[in-house]
Amino acid sequence: MILRLCAAGAIAEIARVGHAPFEADDPLEVRFASGAVFYIDVRAMDATDLEIGEGSYLEKAFGHLRVENSAAFAAIERDWTREALDLDWAMGQTLSSPRRLIMAQPYRVDVGYVFACGGRELAIFGEADLIYAAALADRVIADYDLEIGAPIV
Repeated sequence: MILRLCAAGAIAEIARVGHAPFEADDPLEVRFASGAVFYIDVRAMDATDLEIGEGSYLEKAFGHLRVENSAAFAAIERDWTREALDLDWAMGQTLSSPRRLIMAQPYRVDVGYVFACGGRELAIFGEADLIYAAALADRVIADYDLEIGAPIV
């Protein structure tokens, strides 16, 4: 899935999705100029690392309700919103050179991925139900003592 994310083209938006107000535990969607959409959420099993898939998070989480309970789906869809993250430097850029991202503090575990993105490195990772998308050098994520791991091939 990571290589498909990289092949999707230029980034149009990275946003939190769901029902506002948004917090760091809300899922992300990455929309591309090509029309491709990928969702990013924390893995349910370990509450660390990421689940990444193609399509909208609304469909992933609630799409089954279209048939099972169309009124419930319509209510969820009506109030579904998005809030773009402040990553202007990544807009119009493509993702490349994906590598695993390892958190060394407060314990050591794989938490996500880092990508080359427009002359910077974009870190996307999840830990303790929180989902981050930021420049790898951003002070907001410095306390995790992130390390770049193996390339994704």
